Parts: sequence; structure tokens; C-alpha cells
Amino acid sequence: MQSYFIWNNVDSRSMGVVLSGPVAIVRPEERVKHVEIPGRSGDLTETEGEHIYNSYIQTATIQVISGFRVREVYKWLRGSGYVTFSTEPDRRQRARIIGAVTLNKISRGLDIWAGEVQFYCQPLKENLQTIVSTVSTSGTNVRNNGDVESYPIITATASTSSMTIEAGGNALVITGLTSSSDYVIDCDAQIITNTAGTADYTANSSGNFPVLKAGNNAVTGNGWSRLLIDRRERFL
Repeated sequence: MQSYFIWNNVDSRSMGVVLSGPVAIVRPEERVKHVEIPGRSGDLTETEGEHIYNSYIQTATIQVISGFRVREVYKWLRGSGYVTFSTEPDRRQRARIIGAVTLNKISRGLDIWAGEVQFYCQPLKENLQTIVSTVSTSGTNVRNNGDVESYPIITATASTSSMTIEAGGNALVITGLTSSSDYVIDCDAQIITNTAGTADYTANSSGNFPVLKAGNNAVTGNGWSRLLIDRRERFL
């Protein structure tokens, strides 16, 4: 099977583009600081925080079948978005294409062009498929199968005018709600809206947005009848 990648929902094979070989699976570098102590050999290594990693460059060597598509490929391989490589077909990661993309013809008899593309990748990968857990009772466990804590998107059905949602040691209180209505809580962007996105309830909240730590998380609270939790698991 030929190696491929998906860039902003476009499969490279549909563009006549394949990888010359599978790209490496990269474990990102932890962000640390080395501090030298006067009069002491060596140094101290300080981490910036738990699960803080550096972005990195993933270089993909590509081949383009048919030179007439080169300009079309140039237009496609630019900007920022999400990339999925065939070495990890169930993962995607945020990236930006950097540097020049140069394609050279490598065959006299066949119309094949080759070059490199550099993806500047954010360190943590996400599930390609959305995984949603339903919580109808306070105290229900939701498992985060990722390697690090995640920032879920929660769709909550209010049962009173205020609700509390707690997970991962963080508790969020939201007021001014309408019973039986649904509200979307984006714990990454830290924004609360109605499902249509036409009304913002962020100013009606206090506390900290819930997180899902790696492993099991008890989701507790009151003032809601159901929570749909898009777990947004993240992986190294």
C-alpha cells in the first residue's frame, strides 16, 4: 500500500500525490530549561509544566504523478490546517506548511515529479473521529484514553436556570439559563453559547472550565439533565 497523507480533508492520492516512504512517528520534545549553578558541575533541568511539549517539523518526501497537476498541487499545499499521515491513520494534528515546495521531474519516460513538504506540527495529536460520552447522572465516570489531559466540548441540557459541571478538579458554574435548553461549553476556547451560536453565555459563568485527565474522570454537578461530552482526546 502506498503511503499518503490527508491535508485539510483532501487525500493526497486524489491529487496524484503519494509519499516516497512512510513518515516517522514523532514523540515531541518536552519543553525544559537547563540552569547552570555556579561552582557546581552539570546543571539543573526544569520543566515548564506537566505535559508541555515543543512543536516540530515533519518533512514529507512526495511524488506527483503527471506534471500537469504540479500547479494544482502547489495551490493545495499551503497555509495551515490539519494533517493526517498514513503511519497513524486514526490521528490528526494541527500544522502549517512552511518553507518552499519545489518539485523536480525525476523520470524521462514517466511524468513523475518529486520534492519535499515541511509541516510545522503542533506537538499533540487528536482522534480523527469524534468520540462522545453521554452523562445523565452526576458521578458518572468518563474515560480519557489519551496520553494527556483534554479540553472537551460539552453540550449540556439545563434543568434549571443555573448549572454546575465539575471534572478533572475544575468546577464551572453557569447562570441565566433556560430550563430544557441546550448549551455548548468549549473548554479549550473557554466559550459558552447556545447550540445555534447566536447567544454568548460566557460572562454568566464563574470558576474553571472542566478538563478530562488521562484515565477515568468522575463528572459531577447539578442543574443539568444530560451532558454530551466530546472528549477530544490528545496523544503524543
